[in-house]
Amino acid sequence: MINTDWKFHKGKIKDAYSFELDDREWENVSIPHTWNNIDGQDGTVGGKSIKETDYFRSDCWYRKQIFIDNEDKDKQIFLRFQGANIQIELFVNGNSVGTHKGGYTAFSFDITPFLHFGSSNLFAVKVNNEYTEEIAPLTADFTFYGGIYREIELIKKNKIHFGFGEYSTRGIKITTPVVSQEKAQCIISTRIENKTELSKRLIVTAKIGENESLIENPYLTKTDFDKLAKNDFEEEKATEILIEPNTEKEVEFFFEIKNPHLWNGRSDPFLYSASLRVSDNESIFDEISDTFGLRYFKIDRENGFYLNGKSYNLRGVSRHQDREGLGNAITKDEHNEDFAFIYDMGVNSIRLAHYPQAEYFYRLCDCYGIVVWAEIPVVDLIGGSGTYENPNDERKEFFRTTKNQLKEMIHQNYNHPSIVCWGIQNEIMARFDDVMQPFTKELHAASKAEDPYRYTTMATNHSIASEWESDLIAWNVYPGWYGMNRKQLGWFMDKNRFERPTGISEYGAGGNHNQHQLKPKRPKHNGQWHPEEYQSLSHEAFLKSIDERKYLWCTYVWNMFDFGSDGRNEGNRPGMNDKGLVSFDRKIKKDSYYLYQSNWSKNPMVHITSKRLKKRKRKTFFKIYSNSKAITLYINNKAIKTIHSNQNKQKGIFIFKGIKLLKGQNLVCAVAESKGSLYFDTAVFHR
Repeated sequence: MINTDWKFHKGKIKDAYSFELDDREWENVSIPHTWNNIDGQDGTVGGKSIKETDYFRSDCWYRKQIFIDNEDKDKQIFLRFQGANIQIELFVNGNSVGTHKGGYTAFSFDITPFLHFGSSNLFAVKVNNEYTEEIAPLTADFTFYGGIYREIELIKKNKIHFGFGEYSTRGIKITTPVVSQEKAQCIISTRIENKTELSKRLIVTAKIGENESLIENPYLTKTDFDKLAKNDFEEEKATEILIEPNTEKEVEFFFEIKNPHLWNGRSDPFLYSASLRVSDNESIFDEISDTFGLRYFKIDRENGFYLNGKSYNLRGVSRHQDREGLGNAITKDEHNEDFAFIYDMGVNSIRLAHYPQAEYFYRLCDCYGIVVWAEIPVVDLIGGSGTYENPNDERKEFFRTTKNQLKEMIHQNYNHPSIVCWGIQNEIMARFDDVMQPFTKELHAASKAEDPYRYTTMATNHSIASEWESDLIAWNVYPGWYGMNRKQLGWFMDKNRFERPTGISEYGAGGNHNQHQLKPKRPKHNGQWHPEEYQSLSHEAFLKSIDERKYLWCTYVWNMFDFGSDGRNEGNRPGMNDKGLVSFDRKIKKDSYYLYQSNWSKNPMVHITSKRLKKRKRKTFFKIYSNSKAITLYINNKAIKTIHSNQNKQKGIFIFKGIKLLKGQNLVCAVAESKGSLYFDTAVFHR
């Protein structure tokens, strides 16, 4: 197992790639791994700046002895990293194989020339997460967890194989330049590599058909598409090529599908499969496959997002990939659980901020019909100094690595039908305007060159970004938290619409689920008092403003989960941003989570708010979030009152005023009926 039994050393050490070094006292770890799972989540020391925070940022080393069979000597062997933060150097048997800069995309190395076959081989990986002006992000409101925090793959290929390409893809690219209700065009392209000393006449075969597998998420008990219709489509094509020794050749196949089964968001996320095979008359040399979806979309400035010709404005959340006690070294199980929280809340879109996330999570979005905004980690600052035309060496390298991160993200995730836009910056400060005007133009052009079929977008908190180039744009805006009041979201958006389609990329408020105030006053955003009820009231106001504005092509709650931010010390939770709808450890859904569920989910639900505020006065009120048509409130098993949804001032919110409690313990129950079944929530309060 390539991901188990690694030796780990925290800190710099001389010649850590050498066979002579004794690593028996090093820590035993498994991949995924980060060395900042605790210290990256505990806040700053002495109020230091973010680049001086107390979480450990340095070189660290991983070592592992791996036996390579003698029978593999006629193969090409690659080591593929799904992610390591923020830059690495790989050594095999004491030899430097290569380096990679950028912490959130995959990369691979051909290690064949460095291996000893029929014996053990020493793999040593130097990983560094120190501050550098050369690699984005420089600073941000989240922790840069160091380590090999996604899985490693040891890949063995025949000398004739499908190539990974410059950007470490899976070797298969699926383009759908024309999609409609009537027909779809599909182009499958790949590259064949011949690493032998002989010319080869080969047969390359491409096949497309219905995808027969769906990711089974154990945290999801039900999907909306258990019974997908089948159209029994399958088609195969083949071509013969002659490839010279030690060369590579591009191959492309064209398919046309009549009356295609469209990928249609949550209601019908239908996927096709595409597979490739390269062979001769005697042997199969390599086989690869991937899934894809057929869909078309557009965004209108006045009416928002359209999917397959129908209005489908994107209403969702943003997600950071870390978790309490684990940092960002999470497995498929944590990804599944996170996705289930999001899916069950009823969202139709996710902004995966502020960096490319795990391949597996994009796959979940494909399979369950969640539209994705994907982005690169260009946040806050531009590295180096000088002008765009005359940068110093650090700024020149920053431009290069950023552009490379964009290309890696696009190529590695090109086949995902869930992705509709590529994000090219988030909240870069206005003082970089002279650089960002030409640089966003360059990033926009690079994105279009690699993928002309998707939009570019960006998130901003200042109007000068209107001069920076992208197809779409969205605001990060926090009324009632950072300036204004919570009811001014709509006013702000109407006043600050751009000429291009405009959305909301971030909005929200902090909330500590252990802090409560039934009628809260506005807290200080950087203070220690962040009552959960103020967060709920904020989101109620935000939802109302959003529902009234059809032109908003997207809206994303910031954030789905509390997340690590070592530079923060507020809300009585140092080292954490508490704007999540779910707690950092994923054990508590805050009240705001249920507010969105009552508005967005089709599954019946009832939730009593402020149930963690146990002590109440004799006369109080109860607020219920529900998507039902009526709620009946019971106190100590006695029906008190029924409220119908048409009596509510706002969708999903039932308020029972003037409720009298008995002295001592009171059992409160909110009951709804849907299709002959009862749904309820209970809580105990004390007077």
